[in-house]
Amino acid sequence: MKSIPSLITFLSFLFLGCSPKDFHLPENTYATWAKTSPGLQFDSIPNLKPEWKDRIYPLDAKRLSTLMEVNQIDGIEEVPTGIKDLDKWKDRISAIHSSFPTSLNKLADELLVGIYFVSNLGSTGLTGILRDKNGKPVAGIIYLDADLLNVGGNDWVTNRENTFFKKDPVYSVKIQLDPTNSFNSALSFIILHELGHIVAIVKGYAPDYTEPKRDFRKYPYFEGVWLSETYSPYEDSFFPERPKIKFYQKNPTTPLFPDGKSLYKKLTNTQFVSLYAATNADDTFAEAFAQYVHVLVLKKEYKVIFQTKGEEEVILLNPIQKEGGRKFRELFQDLFAKTL
Repeated sequence: MKSIPSLITFLSFLFLGCSPKDFHLPENTYATWAKTSPGLQFDSIPNLKPEWKDRIYPLDAKRLSTLMEVNQIDGIEEVPTGIKDLDKWKDRISAIHSSFPTSLNKLADELLVGIYFVSNLGSTGLTGILRDKNGKPVAGIIYLDADLLNVGGNDWVTNRENTFFKKDPVYSVKIQLDPTNSFNSALSFIILHELGHIVAIVKGYAPDYTEPKRDFRKYPYFEGVWLSETYSPYEDSFFPERPKIKFYQKNPTTPLFPDGKSLYKKLTNTQFVSLYAATNADDTFAEAFAQYVHVLVLKKEYKVIFQTKGEEEVILLNPIQKEGGRKFRELFQDLFAKTL
């Protein structure tokens, strides 16, 4: 039986006269960068330590060049700089490694070959896919903004969420990853998110970043949800607001109420496990991976709380456990079973 989102998509195509063959894939502006950037060549990485927790490196010239190239493509004006004192971050990474199960650490040992802490990244995290001499994706590196991650996990994810909403004196929204609001919950969740990007490309669950036109219709975990990286059939039916969801805005204009509250309710009829997951196909997968581990493996929570006049209402709770997360749950369960 078709899920509700798939059925809605089918009906929208039927009654609105739209079909997948009417859709034209956009050009992938990252294709050349992903293929040729000097910082994304596997043989340019220092000798690998056995465990991912020890693969924390200072920002070198090649990795900085890769960052500057992608920021130019994205129109980001910030100039990233490397963090000199990495000892604190190494300690925090070590603690997170100890909290992860063996299967997750083995997966990260296989796929995550470098972590670079920087300032002025332009977002909390960024993934780069490394390639062998034949251009095949084999592993990944991640860049993390140390300034944005110097707060508790609840504060970090709430701050990220509010880069989409206009400030309001009456209404507010907060997200809870962990009742203690620990520093490491922020770092853990963003590492899981970026690792999800690496899993998607290296394991072949999503089209490679080097493809001139990335066609998501060929990949079963995006069926009925995404046609390209940025076009979802949801927006032609019950979710026309989806294209307007953009994070890290300097001057957001979307009201939290009633518009924002309505968006969260719509998520329950989709395969988007968070509002951030609705921004593009790649983040749909990465957020699902992060939530799967955070909620189902680490036994924590993902709770969105709407606040007004001293009252609180939980409007989204552990969406990876809902019907919309089923395909991803089955995929990741099988992935970790094979890792053991």
